[in-house]
Amino acid sequence: MSTKISNTEKIRQVNRNDIINALRQAGPMARIDLGNYLGLSPSTVTTITAQLQQSGLIYELADQDKDSGVRGRPRVAIDLNPKAACVIAIKLSINELQFELGDYKGNIHFQRTRHLNTRKLSGDMLIEILKTEVTSIIDTHGHEYEQFRAIGIAVQGFVDSNSGTIVWSPALGFRHMDLATPLSDAFSVPVVVANDTDCIGVAVQQSPQYKDVKSMAVIMINYGVGMCLIMNGELYLGGVGAVAEFGHTKFSHEGPQCRCGKRGCIEAYVSDYAIYRDACLMMELPETDVMHPSEQQMQDLAERARQGDEKIRRLYADAGRVLGVGIGNLLALLGPEKIILTGSGIRTYDLMESGIFAGVRDSFVEDLIAGTVIETLPWQEDLTSKGVVIQALSYSEV
Repeated sequence: MSTKISNTEKIRQVNRNDIINALRQAGPMARIDLGNYLGLSPSTVTTITAQLQQSGLIYELADQDKDSGVRGRPRVAIDLNPKAACVIAIKLSINELQFELGDYKGNIHFQRTRHLNTRKLSGDMLIEILKTEVTSIIDTHGHEYEQFRAIGIAVQGFVDSNSGTIVWSPALGFRHMDLATPLSDAFSVPVVVANDTDCIGVAVQQSPQYKDVKSMAVIMINYGVGMCLIMNGELYLGGVGAVAEFGHTKFSHEGPQCRCGKRGCIEAYVSDYAIYRDACLMMELPETDVMHPSEQQMQDLAERARQGDEKIRRLYADAGRVLGVGIGNLLALLGPEKIILTGSGIRTYDLMESGIFAGVRDSFVEDLIAGTVIETLPWQEDLTSKGVVIQALSYSEV
């Protein structure tokens, strides 16, 4: 009997979260439309939305049919109450900490960036900085919301999301740091620690054009190369809380050194720092932190290639081929519906495209490629922030 009750409660919780996520993804909807959108019965939608409305998490909009001349029972749309709760999103990358405050609908209302040498931080120093910044944001803006719900942290590198631990990050000089526990203890809220590309993938999945795609790989190319896997419509983290370290799969065991310390990783050929490093060996370029070239420097390099510099054009084509070989291996192993290439590195897709598809053909049976769509998603906004806010909100509903 207890198992039956437990299952019933679990189903109710899943339906509740689905309704909240649908409103967050698609915006205001009438209850009947919400039921059709999710495949839920009218009675289920009515019961759950009544509870959510009583809790102040949703509210009814003005009668949309009142002045439209439509006869019959009015269709009243419902929407999430943005002031019901807030979350704080933190993005940790090389020499930068970005802090944002998101409302209950997932909109971002505040942003602050702190520049510092992240590799010189100890674990304790990092925790204290995060505590100070979160406290400041909550003290300044927290009164605008009913409650502070959660903290989400997007990390460049390898994390264990199950334990909230940074295993390794190129942004830090230490490894195996539990971020979740001290922050959760300090603020009495759940804390989710996620890989930055997983956050991008979650944000992509929220886009209307991808909401019905059940299996896809989102490959992010910029300062590094990362990947998010969506399997059966869910973010796939494997048994250890993190998978899909696509950028650290091998192209050649004798290749150039990667930031992870190994040699021949895909990232060591395709990322911004890899391309700029190799370009510096061919020509004299402006001095910079070669491991973290600026966006302007990467754009200038791409422009040289477009103006006919054959050495730089070959560099991008070779990087594309390495990426294509990795994509071919991905097709052979998983065969997702879509492979989406995004990130600021997509600025040079035109220079890499032929190499990418040559690499795919070299590593995979060409007749089998047709089942997967490979496409690009322009990097018009940093989807990491949006994704970590969504993850924090979802984590707080559990």
